[in-house]
Amino acid sequence: MALIFGLTALEVNTQLILSVCIISTMVADMMDQPYARSLVQCDVPVNTTEGAEFSGSKLCGNRLHVIGVGAEVSGWGQSFGNAGRLFITLFLSGLADYGRRRAALLGQFLATLSAVLFASAQFLPTSLSFPSYILGKGLQGMSGLGILQEIITGDVALQLNDTVAVYGRRQVLHSCILVMIVPINLYVQWVEMTDFTYISAVVVVLNLSALTLLSLFFPETLTSKKEKKDIRQFSILGLVKDEIQNFRSLIQSHDYISLRMAEEVVSKMAALDAIGLAFLMANFNFSQFDALVFTSLPAILGGVSLSWVVPRMCRQFGHKIVMKSCILYYRLSGCILAFLQPFSFLGIPMPLIGLALHLPLSGIQAVGQGIEIRLVQQENNAKFQAMCQMLGFLCGSITSGLYPQLFNAEASTYGGKVLPYAVSAFINALSIPVFLFLTGPMMLAECEKVDKEATAKAL
Repeated sequence: MALIFGLTALEVNTQLILSVCIISTMVADMMDQPYARSLVQCDVPVNTTEGAEFSGSKLCGNRLHVIGVGAEVSGWGQSFGNAGRLFITLFLSGLADYGRRRAALLGQFLATLSAVLFASAQFLPTSLSFPSYILGKGLQGMSGLGILQEIITGDVALQLNDTVAVYGRRQVLHSCILVMIVPINLYVQWVEMTDFTYISAVVVVLNLSALTLLSLFFPETLTSKKEKKDIRQFSILGLVKDEIQNFRSLIQSHDYISLRMAEEVVSKMAALDAIGLAFLMANFNFSQFDALVFTSLPAILGGVSLSWVVPRMCRQFGHKIVMKSCILYYRLSGCILAFLQPFSFLGIPMPLIGLALHLPLSGIQAVGQGIEIRLVQQENNAKFQAMCQMLGFLCGSITSGLYPQLFNAEASTYGGKVLPYAVSAFINALSIPVFLFLTGPMMLAECEKVDKEATAKAL
């Protein structure tokens, strides 16, 4: 029976608690780059006169230097975070086969430890502040909360036999979380904070709260005795060996999963998340507050206001034609817009125009996940999600270091400014034939089945 906001009892006990876990990591991620910039030091003194330009650091007055070094340090933090995710995903995905609840508790415990180390960076000597920051991000990555959420959501979706709706409700829930968190984060950016003592304390408290809720109320979602393994047979070395063999077997035996892995590599290698805010600040003279506001608005507007567009189009015109059109539009437009990033149109920076052009596609992820879980099935879902996450983490550990290195906050030429985006566009272009000729046909065939089922229900 549906409860408040349309969630079932199972979703309340899983998705709401997982949301607290996600909130704790989201708050840390939102202050990631400002916090990294606050640790930068140089020989230029900070201008403390009223109305002076905010550099972002209490130890350096050179704004562009702070932006560049902050992006690099943040990038290394993200790189270590992705390396940590890659390391732990193999372990957690296997542990999840012995019970989802146990894996979730371990992941949140690691997240809590990371919050403590992350918060301590500002109190350490300068020579230790960056390593503490980077190691804290690495431990956060080792929590594996992202893959656990995907695995548990897949369990819930298949138990309720309503895959698309469950993923859709989860997306709406996450969008509501953004609505609550983003204004708080915007305030922190607006006051141009360089002392993060209280904010980091909040992150630690949130993590402790999430750990408490998990231990007290979180149910076991792996209910099938056939799929659940006996914890008494648990062995770390044996688990890793078995998982590697399982991944290999799954790739060899499942055509869609093997091709989907190739597509995942291409799409993740094109991700430019590590330099988005820094690019706006350096090339369009945005303050950190302005940059965050104008990049957060699409997430809020798209997630809450426009998440219904793609699902409604699918119901009206069919999943097959809508999914194909939306995916090709997103990838083609992304390649073109990459070379226009340093420019403005009618006074609006092209990065913001690109975000606005993709707003109507905000609901495509939920629909795509609902289709994909049907192709993968529950018995393969944990391993499939683990492989996707691991490839994403591997690629992220590379791109989080690569693109900040290519990014030059003090660049004055078109080539110098557009270089990281040009590299990303070239890689992104490869994802188009991968979809058209490899993964797309199978996904679209499943979309056609969904359309036939919907037509049969309507009769």
